[in-house]
Amino acid sequence: MSVGSQSGGIFDQYTTLQWIAAGIVAVLTFPIGLAVPAYFYIKTSNGTAREQGAWEAWAVILVGILGIVAVELGGETGAKIIIALALLGIPLLFILFAVVGSFVLGMGNATVAALLLASVAV
Repeated sequence: MSVGSQSGGIFDQYTTLQWIAAGIVAVLTFPIGLAVPAYFYIKTSNGTAREQGAWEAWAVILVGILGIVAVELGGETGAKIIIALALLGIPLLFILFAVVGSFVLGMGNATVAALLLASVAV
């Protein structure tokens, strides 16, 4: 067995920054977030992490379980799609929750809702 075919460790296939980010995700979103470093460990153990690019790794870190599903099903294209959906969808959800929440709490009216929705750049 040649030296080039051996894996030196789990940090050879993902960067240290990616492992640190995966650990932060695991701590902040415990117990569901443990899927991110577990996914990296499994991919590294199988040796298939070398096939992944930066898009796939960061999609898993940033989006979590949905990122894992997107990467496994769609590869780099799935990673780009899920990152775009996450970056576009989160601000829109916050605005929607703010509008709905203001009506639920009785503080909103149609004028405020129209102003909030009109200020959203589409």
